[in-house]
Amino acid sequence: MSAYELKEKGNHAFKEGDYVSAEEFFSQAIQKNPHEPTFFSNRALTRIRLSQWPGVEHDARAAIDLYGHKNASRLKSCSYLAQALLGLQQPQEAYEVAIDAYRASLAAKSAQTETLSKLVLRAKQAIWAAKETSRMREMNQTLAAVETMIEADLDRALEELQQRSEKGEIGHIGLVEDEKELRADAEKNIQNVREAFRVASKGEIQERVVPDYLIDGITFEIMHDPVITPSGSSFDRIGIVKYIEQSGVDPITRVNMTVNDLRPNYALKAACEEFLDKNGWAVDW
Repeated sequence: MSAYELKEKGNHAFKEGDYVSAEEFFSQAIQKNPHEPTFFSNRALTRIRLSQWPGVEHDARAAIDLYGHKNASRLKSCSYLAQALLGLQQPQEAYEVAIDAYRASLAAKSAQTETLSKLVLRAKQAIWAAKETSRMREMNQTLAAVETMIEADLDRALEELQQRSEKGEIGHIGLVEDEKELRADAEKNIQNVREAFRVASKGEIQERVVPDYLIDGITFEIMHDPVITPSGSSFDRIGIVKYIEQSGVDPITRVNMTVNDLRPNYALKAACEEFLDKNGWAVDW
């Protein structure tokens, strides 16, 4: 069976939701032909479904190298790489990969622009969340101790789960689902602890968050002069004007548009100004 036939079998298994079999077919295709980038990008996507982040990172990097820096087809693999780095708790590197690919997608007028935009924002939010965690723990040693205990319990539970998987007591799908549940429970416990400390400190100890609707999808900063497109999406004027002058299309719908199609969003502008007036720290977000 040829490498491309194996790829087609992998594609079929993927469409059927059988990601374990799909990964195996793509792996066999790669063994027969390790120079075809689509084999690696397809396996990367499959491994995303399986939450196998180290494998996703490996395959995405391999695909990017095989495509070459000037090939716009690499942008999809860049999005996979950014997702892998987020899954591996490396938000700063994820941000750098996503923002570089996002800028390249603008120049190439790629369909990957919206996906990469969302990944840039996810990475930036993860970076901010990490900084907030550090800031809050520095403010209160008791909070830091409690959260550290929750994280230590999570690490022990994850290690026990991994051992069960290695013994064959649970399959890969069960492992992934149980890991997600454990992480969600730990996050909920941390948020409950933070809420308790916020109440006890009369608001002095609380996580600072910028609402998504105030963040521009092009510059990834808080908007200062928001305008609205015909499709109903809002962007900061400077970013969207530059985007339209370069691409001539709506960044969301890809429909042709000009700068003259933009309209001020006065309600959102007022909301941004009010938020910044009350939250000066957000200027450095």
